[in-house]
Amino acid sequence: MQTATLEPLAERAVAPERMPELPDDAGLTWRAVTASDVPEWYRLTSVVDDADEALERRTQAELAQMFEGGWRDARSDSVAGFDVEGRMRAYAWSEFRPATEGTHTPVGFGAVHPDDRGRGLGRALIAWTEARARRQLAGADVNLPARICFYVDEHNAGARRLVERAGFEPRRWYVGMRRDLSATLPAVQVPDGLAVVPYTRERDEQVRETHNEAFARDHWGSSPLDAEAWALNVIGGEAFRPDWSFVALDTAGTVVGYLVSGAYRQDWEPQGYTEGWTDLVAVRRPWRRHGVAASLLTVAMRAYAADGMQYAGLDVDTDNPTGALGLYTRLGYERQPGAVLLTKEI
Repeated sequence: MQTATLEPLAERAVAPERMPELPDDAGLTWRAVTASDVPEWYRLTSVVDDADEALERRTQAELAQMFEGGWRDARSDSVAGFDVEGRMRAYAWSEFRPATEGTHTPVGFGAVHPDDRGRGLGRALIAWTEARARRQLAGADVNLPARICFYVDEHNAGARRLVERAGFEPRRWYVGMRRDLSATLPAVQVPDGLAVVPYTRERDEQVRETHNEAFARDHWGSSPLDAEAWALNVIGGEAFRPDWSFVALDTAGTVVGYLVSGAYRQDWEPQGYTEGWTDLVAVRRPWRRHGVAASLLTVAMRAYAADGMQYAGLDVDTDNPTGALGLYTRLGYERQPGAVLLTKEI
């Protein structure tokens, strides 16, 4: 869609003048989440993740990181319900980093303690999150296509039903994939004229620019990352493993492809195996179909295996236009449970 044909986002967003009221008969006090709430927030998410058999879990440090980043304002973007003992029983958050091109995509997430479900809290929090997302969109400076998003594990029928009842529709499916590292690994075949070398922080900006060219502008729903978002969300977390991350360079030293990995130890015990996780892998357009992504993935698999990991893992949009799903299958990856993206197009 051409942005010139779009109605102003402030009009399309249909933002409410006031945020919806949250239940006052649940014995909870509602307020924004603060940095001092992180231990209690982590306690709640741990209980919820166990009950829902969550595919991906957050550490306490990752929750604390939600209070960093110039685009975030927890005072307006979050809400939580606390009981009389000060225990967090439910929360919601609308995460929105305004885009300069592509698509504006506020993402809602939240949870209700299993003992408090069936009381209308989840429904009320989804409505609150949508209202906050609409207000975020109405305040965006750049008039772009927009959608409000919720990601739900595909096996979590209850959560999906709640989101769908709020008018959100399934839009994309993301499958997890894993590769047994005890099986014979493919030989590393680096294309002529290229070298695959370890990731170093000196290449941060080059890799970010490659990401924005190769990934953000060619993958559905993605938008470019600025330096702050790259530093915080991609390479600034405790899970980032530079020793498992690699770049492909041409003879001039230009980054033509990259792979970023993480070690998400909080997931290993619940899923029953250790894993080197590929967070991002992308190749610039002129070098696609030349085996660059395969060489990066193979080098990474060998790095995971050398550190004793049992599997290599990643996820992929099933409608990815670059042929990624077929590539991963050829390299020995097998499908695992995944997630569905539900949206309202704005």
